[in-house]
Amino acid sequence: MQRVRRAIRDLVVLIVIASALRLLGCSDSVQQANINDVDNQSFTFASGAVFNQALANVSTTLAFFNNARNFVLSSSNGIATGTNTFASSACTLAVTSSTYPVNTGPQANNVITLSTCVFNNSAGTLIISNGAIAISSV
Repeated sequence: MQRVRRAIRDLVVLIVIASALRLLGCSDSVQQANINDVDNQSFTFASGAVFNQALANVSTTLAFFNNARNFVLSSSNGIATGTNTFASSACTLAVTSSTYPVNTGPQANNVITLSTCVFNNSAGTLIISNGAIAISSV
């Protein structure tokens, strides 16, 4: 039964991502995010729930620097910093420090796995997902 639930959840995630990409006019300009796409860039998301449920409906900015090896995640609740790695179509954000109070955002030693981390070259937007939550930067 657990496998069926997971399969259904994974299918829903794929549908959400496919729908988001289709709405954004997905073309050859949408590809796995890489250093050249995101280094020294910041991306603002209307909701930060993809990073931490406590950031739902809170405008959150993700910035990359140092050849996209490091990141800063910020919102009105606090700031988290750490390291980023790219793998396949994913980004993994390992939080090393955080000013977010407990239960209000990512904490030090949290790992945020963005199972989708793609860049739309024509729009200059970052499209990310974490579980069933998918969102594009504005």
